[in-house]
Amino acid sequence: MIGKQIKGTGFRGCLNYVLGKKDAALIGGTMCGQTPEELAAEFAIARQLRPNLKVAVFHATLSVDSTEKLEDSEENDQRWLAIAANYMKAMEFDNNQYAVVKHSDTEHDHIHIVANRICLDGGVVDDSWDYYKSQETIRQLERNYNLETVTPSWETDKRAQTTGEHRQLKSKGNKSVRVQLQDLIDEVTQDNPSMPEFVERLQQQGVEVQVGLTRTGFSKGISYNLDGVALSGTQLGKAYTFSGLQKHRGVSYDQGRDNALIEALMQPQHLAIAPSEAEANELESSQSELETTAPATPAIANELESSQSELAATAPATPATANELELQLSILPERNETQWQKVRSHLAVEYSLPLELLNLLHSHSWLYAGSEKAIFTARTLDGEARFAFVLDERGNFSTTHPLSSEAAFWVATTGEIERAVIACNPIEALSILLIEQENNPDNCATPPPTIYLGIELASQLPIEFLQELDSVIIAIAEDSHLARNALALLPDAELVNPQSSWNDIWIQLIEQEQQTHKQNNQQYKQHTQNLELD
Repeated sequence: MIGKQIKGTGFRGCLNYVLGKKDAALIGGTMCGQTPEELAAEFAIARQLRPNLKVAVFHATLSVDSTEKLEDSEENDQRWLAIAANYMKAMEFDNNQYAVVKHSDTEHDHIHIVANRICLDGGVVDDSWDYYKSQETIRQLERNYNLETVTPSWETDKRAQTTGEHRQLKSKGNKSVRVQLQDLIDEVTQDNPSMPEFVERLQQQGVEVQVGLTRTGFSKGISYNLDGVALSGTQLGKAYTFSGLQKHRGVSYDQGRDNALIEALMQPQHLAIAPSEAEANELESSQSELETTAPATPAIANELESSQSELAATAPATPATANELELQLSILPERNETQWQKVRSHLAVEYSLPLELLNLLHSHSWLYAGSEKAIFTARTLDGEARFAFVLDERGNFSTTHPLSSEAAFWVATTGEIERAVIACNPIEALSILLIEQENNPDNCATPPPTIYLGIELASQLPIEFLQELDSVIIAIAEDSHLARNALALLPDAELVNPQSSWNDIWIQLIEQEQQTHKQNNQQYKQHTQNLELD
């Protein structure tokens, strides 16, 4: 079963959509209304309990495999109502208004659930990270109702043949270039080669391979060209992207070991020619020397000392020259180191950002003081500074340069990046990182290696890089227009829109922790006094 969730602000528009489809049928829920107008009016009554809550609409879609539709429509409706009730209870909507609408306009039997996040007692259902909660609930429902697990389209291992490709193969016996590439890649990856070996084998089969690697170790993607037809890994399927080759086809990749070899293979004079063993050893040795000279990255904070809390893959693989640094800083506001301590204290007090994290960002020049304001640098995945986010005393951000594409404020955790979280500014991006680390102090349910980005326009997103990742979360709490634009560029991304800013949530966590610590200290003192009296 596949499940999707979307949050919104208007019930009427959502209801018009789900009930306006051909063959749409309202089959149940917890409400009395039967039309979009009646249901919207009913939702509005409960909404008065929280008039300041903007994002009150929860819209979920649940879909089963086409073979699992029951013959008896009434029995099918009852099954769907039971599934919807169990799903909503697990998602903590057990005291809320919701309507269940069944659609029959596709081969997959599916329902839409439109719900009010405002509870009937005036509370609000927390929607932080509900994607993961939904996935766990769906897996449980599959077990409870003996349903087939349906792989979402964005997780498909291999893109299926199109109708035209299938017809061409049947009538002429010719495989399309896309199918030929899929077959070739499947063949050359049977023995789990390294990434350079994989590239070289395809070159020997007449396939031109282009791998985009940044100086910071990120993959910009992989593309293939056969017989003059160029296709990206994404166009072939999830298993044929740079990260997909490693996860689904067993291709091994190590940045220090492989990058120099891959770059050598990309040179025209080396196409389809493997480097000699001596050359390979020399390249590997030089790369190892670079690794040993790279400074170790400290932990974000003392209380967050787990390995995933270390920021990594964020400094250029090779140190920037003095001229390069001077060029980068010339397009940014002037530094004023005499004001750094004041700016750092303001960020720590006002936004509860740990001093260790601020010092780390400052050491890389990703954060510094300009006059009395905090300057966050926006850079490409290659590490090139393009402009700056300037934080004023009122907590508002402004930019210093026309916003260019593929440049944003970003930090990343250790490991080969599998996931991205997109926020609306640097403070929000850092707050999400800290929230995730705080929620996993013992490495329980640790998020995969993640890059956290702060953007002001969707055009700043490195789309090709993000399309390679397993998971992209648009966590924009303040600007729904920005969220919509980002979602249009990344339609498979998950949208998370909390009722307050991520920094507010982070501050609340810190305050709760401090209150708990204070209570524990008071209890300890009381216990000690009782012992002394005894």
